[in-house]
Amino acid sequence: MVRVLPILILSGCSLFPLGEADCRPPNWQQVGYAHGYGGHLPQDLRLISECRERYGAEIDQTAYLQGWRDGYDEWDRLI
Repeated sequence: MVRVLPILILSGCSLFPLGEADCRPPNWQQVGYAHGYGGHLPQDLRLISECRERYGAEIDQTAYLQGWRDGYDEWDRLI
């Protein structure tokens, strides 16, 4: 169990499948900001592959990453 715990922690939200609402948000920049502000690694590659495969949805990777950078910069200043 001790060896499994770090893997589960590092896996984070990738353990849970994305729903259609996750793949069709009103604003990809806000999604990226929320991930960055939460101190999470960028999830753009996961979103691209899962959303396309499951729902045929495309993400705005540029907007997502800009939001993530903004959110991560704020999170980084807090710690």
